[in-house]
Amino acid sequence: MEGATVHEARALCLPFVQVHELRDGAAGSDRCWQLLVSHAGGPTETASARRLLVVLDGNLNAVPAALMQHTRVERGLPPSPPCTVVGVGYPGVRFHDREQRARDFLPALPPGLDGAAWQSGQADAFSAFLDTRLLPWLEAQQGCRYAEVGLFGHSFGGLFSLYKLLNAPGRFSAFFSISPSLWWADGWLLAQVAQRDDLARRCEGRRLYLGIGADEKAMPGDDAQRSALHQERDLQGRFARLVALLRSQGVCAQAETFAGEDHGSVVYPAMARAVRWLTGPSPPPGQTGHDHDKNIDRTTPQ
Repeated sequence: MEGATVHEARALCLPFVQVHELRDGAAGSDRCWQLLVSHAGGPTETASARRLLVVLDGNLNAVPAALMQHTRVERGLPPSPPCTVVGVGYPGVRFHDREQRARDFLPALPPGLDGAAWQSGQADAFSAFLDTRLLPWLEAQQGCRYAEVGLFGHSFGGLFSLYKLLNAPGRFSAFFSISPSLWWADGWLLAQVAQRDDLARRCEGRRLYLGIGADEKAMPGDDAQRSALHQERDLQGRFARLVALLRSQGVCAQAETFAGEDHGSVVYPAMARAVRWLTGPSPPPGQTGHDHDKNIDRTTPQ
């Protein structure tokens, strides 16, 4: 535009998101995670109801979650207890670090599977890091204990969210598993769900939310390679089997299919569900945060 003055571009600064680096703390470990932390919420007298949402793939997902959090809190819909979003990512990474997220989110490869065909990870070590390193550090920073803690994961992160619920839920009370990579290790985690006889007890008092995009399948215009990958992974079919298995075992879970969303885009409408839990009113005494949920499959137009 004629006469306009263009100033030097500056990096965007979000004053409601603080960036920290937290080291593993285990002897001999040089692992380091980047934490993107955002606090919001209600008056100090509700501090005993403080909630935390741990968002995996934090380099990509923490800022959208924090924006949703602050938008809902500032609108006052509904009155919110103090709440925190922490995105767990990696220093120096723009969006994803394939190697580090596979190491953190995938379990050790089960015996009998070809290590050349499947990636193996250290999900148990990462689960312990969340429980024994991340939560204590955040609570020391806040000066108080979180009443409820949620975990949001997508793809490999969605697989990890389910894995943690099944094996070592710890203090986490809400699990959001979005488009979980149930195809990993030839469907091993889905088989574990089928074989467990304690799922209803394991999930009692905890919220489980499952989400998938309706377009996570072969679509018109896909090339042969992409169509073959969708057929091999069968994301829709495995997700439906997971929901059916949970229902058959009496697990109270909410499952939602998002119309018009694919594997990459589904994370954002699904994240809105997690932020709604984070900023929602505390349940009455004696009622858990998910007692009102029903075993439902729901398609949500976008």
